[in-house]
Amino acid sequence: MTDIRIALRGGPRSFLPLGYMCFMAIGLIAGLRSPAVAQEKRGGNEIIFSLEEAVALAITVSPEIVVAEGAIRVPRAERSEALLPFPTNPLIEYGRIRRQSFGSTGFDREWVVSQEIEVAGWLFRRSAAGERVRSREELLSDTGRRVGLGARLAYLDLAIAEQRADLTESNASFAQSLADLAARQFEAGEINRLEHNATVLEAARARALAERVKADQAAAAAELARILGMGRDATPKTSTLPTPPLLAVDAEDVAFALAVERRADLSSARYGVEAADKAYTAAKLSFLPNLTLAVISGNEATDDLFGFSIGFSVPLFQRGQSARGVAEAERAVARAELAESQRLIQAEVRTAVERYVRAQLAERRFATDVLSAAAENVTLTETALREGEVSVTDVIVLRTAAVNAQLEYVDILGGVTAAWFQLAAAMNVPPETIAGLLDTEVEQE
Repeated sequence: MTDIRIALRGGPRSFLPLGYMCFMAIGLIAGLRSPAVAQEKRGGNEIIFSLEEAVALAITVSPEIVVAEGAIRVPRAERSEALLPFPTNPLIEYGRIRRQSFGSTGFDREWVVSQEIEVAGWLFRRSAAGERVRSREELLSDTGRRVGLGARLAYLDLAIAEQRADLTESNASFAQSLADLAARQFEAGEINRLEHNATVLEAARARALAERVKADQAAAAAELARILGMGRDATPKTSTLPTPPLLAVDAEDVAFALAVERRADLSSARYGVEAADKAYTAAKLSFLPNLTLAVISGNEATDDLFGFSIGFSVPLFQRGQSARGVAEAERAVARAELAESQRLIQAEVRTAVERYVRAQLAERRFATDVLSAAAENVTLTETALREGEVSVTDVIVLRTAAVNAQLEYVDILGGVTAAWFQLAAAMNVPPETIAGLLDTEVEQE
């Protein structure tokens, strides 16, 4: 399929020959190329980012990444505590007893160092802490995936808003030039007041639309600036967007298999289930007694003493009931989260593939039928205008239809690109690698 894209910047503006201005109202149609890699300043505080530059910066400055990195410290600390089978710290005791007999006074001294040792569940508790660390590390990776997708979609929103702003501004300038021309023709008696008023109304309507679209552009720029952590004195601008590849209708099964293999949140849920299972096993073993060992040293009168003691905690009142209940509840939650992650990935992949395929069908139909028909009508209108066979009101109607077709086409292209980004995020792969992974056919220039 021929790759047809609308250029990022608008066409010529006012005071051109009327037929040529009518023709330019549908914009210049050009192919979108690969993203620029350079970052430069434009207009003082306006900064142009390529797509990948924006994504990299968003991940670097994202508060979500900082939160995810901090969350790893909790299971790491738990794993550090579970390194040795000691549930408590050593207990060091010192005793001094005064001894009196037959007019003499002496002192008995005693040192005791004791340590409780977890016999049953220590290895399972340590292993569960390790699985929680892996789960959090996978969540950190998945946070990067989600932040990258948000940055790509925000970048796309701004790129689409910029294209719409250029189109509507060009249309407003053309409408004003047409109104000025109509005013001169009205003064010369070449057109009537009805036609003159129609051009005035169209100029006002086109200008109002351009201003509303500029507000949308400013909102999209503010959102991208928030994601990139830019200050109030800087405004982001976009470069060109990459071209999405064609996607086969039967790509869903392959995409889902790749997503299951690559998604970090699913790996995190699996590690969470393993951690919960091991924590539950450790909790079940908590009813077994812990061992307490002690070393005793001291002196009694003139005798030096040294020995040891051994004891067991008797699980008579505290038999680990609450620990088993908590562990069982956590295990149920972990298994439910794993099932939900699998369902969510399946839904994300299916939705992204369907939107991608349908949006591409709409884009091809629009490019081959609607845009070509609009271009042909403008060409015919130009000829008819030179020959005096078309009125000013006809020019307004045809121009409005052409501009609306352009704006709709920009939205369709945005939908295709958004679905492409969402499918890549669902599979946890860079968007540019989808063509090779799904064995799809890339659009021809």
